[in-house]
Amino acid sequence: MAWGPSAASQGLTPLYVRFMKKTLLLLTLIAAVGIVNAGQPPAPQDGPTHVEFKYYGFYCVIDYTHMVAFTNESGQYMDPVSGQIIYAIDNYSLNGITAVAGWQWRKESALGIGFSYLNDAQGSFSQIPVFLEFRSHFLRNRITPFTSVQLGYSIPFGSKNAVEDYTRINEGGITFGLDLGARFAVSKKLGFNLYVGYQMIQNRSVERGFNQVAVSQFPELYHHYKFGIGINF
Repeated sequence: MAWGPSAASQGLTPLYVRFMKKTLLLLTLIAAVGIVNAGQPPAPQDGPTHVEFKYYGFYCVIDYTHMVAFTNESGQYMDPVSGQIIYAIDNYSLNGITAVAGWQWRKESALGIGFSYLNDAQGSFSQIPVFLEFRSHFLRNRITPFTSVQLGYSIPFGSKNAVEDYTRINEGGITFGLDLGARFAVSKKLGFNLYVGYQMIQNRSVERGFNQVAVSQFPELYHHYKFGIGINF
């Protein structure tokens, strides 16, 4: 009897050898790729993982603005019947659009020019403040606090309310605003603003009258709470 591998095992041996050779070759290639990659420095990142809003160049802000006067006694006028000087009591709100365009040379410093179109329900205090703005953002993250300071001149519409005791701003005056808020970046070139602030408007001449007849004209000073929401791009 002859001793040796069977016919079946002789047929499987070449197939097994070929399989092992291919497996060894594949493992060798994988190891070589790993060694090459390990010797190379990590690829540089294109940017931070968070959204970094642009911090230089042209910028524009468009906000919806709501102002509430928090001083009721804004001036005084002569009562047409008694002839006495009485205080003017005004409770009103201003609503409108504020737009600013300017240049930002770093995240902390931006200078722009803007205006607001503000209207009240009766029309007596409707006006257009035109101003210079200095804006500062304090971070480059997706969410960053910001401040803005505005200084300019408010131009009145010259309209008056249709009641017997009417009010009309004849001459506008200096306006000053201060905002404190946050910007939420959606992309490098688009963000949403949310803020609160203070607005002062000094009118040089406010006409108050009775039954279409002017009885007094005085300068008046107004203080406002301010709220706004809008976009930055």
